[in-house]
Amino acid sequence: MGPNFRSGAILYWTGAVVLIVFGFVGIFSIGAPFLLTGIAMLAVGRWRRNPAVVWPALVGVWLLVLGYVLVAPLTCTSSAVPATVSGDAHVGPLLGHTTCTNLLGIDYSGRGIPNQSLMPAFLAGLGAGAVGAFVTRRLFARRSNAHP
Repeated sequence: MGPNFRSGAILYWTGAVVLIVFGFVGIFSIGAPFLLTGIAMLAVGRWRRNPAVVWPALVGVWLLVLGYVLVAPLTCTSSAVPATVSGDAHVGPLLGHTTCTNLLGIDYSGRGIPNQSLMPAFLAGLGAGAVGAFVTRRLFARRSNAHP
């Protein structure tokens, strides 16, 4: 346990803390992925020298963020039409229709001005992260079995 071990550990922990601080400061813009990466690094820090533990955790976080961003509603447009038309006059309340799309082109549509749920995006991210972590873990397990 010479100087390389100590400087590597200091660099690892410092990197995790910097990512958490940057992520916290920028949480309302681009901070969430950095915050989650730093938290994942802290969570698996005890095993930081074991890539079969660290990499699945990091891949899981990155794919969670990617899955969420791909499925979450990105742009929304609203339109309104009168409920009834009597001659040239519009009578009654306006019926609104909102359409939101995302990077994958999935269409979220609804009457009125709904607040689109982010649950499908969260579940897609969670699923992508879990699958990514599992596959990464299996790849490292296969690699360690091939090279005893």
